[in-house]
Amino acid sequence: MRKILPSALLAASAVGALLVLPAGTASALSPACQTAGDIYNSYGSLGPSPQQRREVADRLRAIEASGDERTAIDNFANALANGDVAMISSTGVLLNGICGRG
Repeated sequence: MRKILPSALLAASAVGALLVLPAGTASALSPACQTAGDIYNSYGSLGPSPQQRREVADRLRAIEASGDERTAIDNFANALANGDVAMISSTGVLLNGICGRG
């Protein structure tokens, strides 16, 4: 019997990627949100690779941001680093909401 966990994690990561940042115009985003989107999108589908998720998390934490954006970016980075699919999804929605405020 095949192990389905890696496939499920890959699918969940792909769904999470769709929820992370708004698909609107880049000019409406703050510099921190634009950078977070660029970093995340540069990795494509994160799949089940813990090393790749940690690399993205480290790059996200290095973004200069403050207030709600800093909190949302840090929470999303922590969820990625931990590989917690449910937290990736929920913190991605929160980051999307904060970045979508413009």
